[in-house]
Amino acid sequence: MKYSTYLVMLFVVISILPTYASRTADSRLKCKPDGTFKIVMFADTQDDEDMDPRTTALMQKVLDEEKPDMVVVGGDCISGGGCDTVDQVKQAISHVAYPMEQRKIPWAIVFGNHDQEHFPKTKLAKDQVMKIYEGYPWNANKGWQEGIYGVGNKDILIRDTAGKATVFALWLLDSGDYAPKTIGGYDWIHSDQIAWYSKTSKQLEKKNGKKIPGIMFFHIPLCEYSEMVTQLKITDDRNEPECPSKINSGLFAAILERQDVKGVFVGHDHVNSYVADWMGVKLGYCSGAVFGTYNMPDGDPRGKRTRGGRVFLIKQSDPWNYETWMRYLDGDTYPKQL
Repeated sequence: MKYSTYLVMLFVVISILPTYASRTADSRLKCKPDGTFKIVMFADTQDDEDMDPRTTALMQKVLDEEKPDMVVVGGDCISGGGCDTVDQVKQAISHVAYPMEQRKIPWAIVFGNHDQEHFPKTKLAKDQVMKIYEGYPWNANKGWQEGIYGVGNKDILIRDTAGKATVFALWLLDSGDYAPKTIGGYDWIHSDQIAWYSKTSKQLEKKNGKKIPGIMFFHIPLCEYSEMVTQLKITDDRNEPECPSKINSGLFAAILERQDVKGVFVGHDHVNSYVADWMGVKLGYCSGAVFGTYNMPDGDPRGKRTRGGRVFLIKQSDPWNYETWMRYLDGDTYPKQL
């Protein structure tokens, strides 16, 4: 496809996008008095109504050690296929919510490919499931953009210590679940989602008089991950091949054009935790928190670094240069934090 034709098509998509969800500042999401804001990402908590208590214990340990201001659960929050009833779905979600609700930490989720596998039995649609999450007092998913592909697409804004100026943006995207059988493999970020990001990013820049740096969270990695690891040295571990969609829908190109998203972080591949800089954007993983599905075999020493949470430290004095590290089950960090 010629580039000019692509631009025309993207313009058409943007022009027919629905009215955007109005942004109401969440007063809880602002930098601390020391000018920092810390985020913990968990991925693949992925269990049913009887969550393995070791997953809960891991989440609690990471939260108590890092004391974040916000948590993002990066998809496959529950094992949808293991839930037979609506009540079981609600119970599974309650296990995910508990560590943050108990500590009164704002939190949000993105969906993964396993979250909705209960649907043939429960008939509970994804937007109905999102309402369950939104019902928790400390959940921050409410106000997501309707009318485009997926559920939960949203930009969450982080304010300065005074709660006034926007310092940072967290972009939550729904990467779907599975591609049509004629294509096979996993779903992808769709063109109307990319157009929404691009237009919302421009609106943020216009409103604030400058670009707002941010990180993007979703579940299924981009095709660029596979290309990156063949050419760059990565930080932390790669214990399995990447499992992206077969379709490269152009999200990374849109990120490069806007030059405000400085990191893309995913889950999906449970035993990967690496990060590297690709064309000025960090592409990284958060290893799985799950004990109920696959990980490294028992006794494999690599297993010490395949369960944990990824931490992000943002400084309002220099939000473009955030720090990130993994906090593992045994309390260790990588890169090492003093």
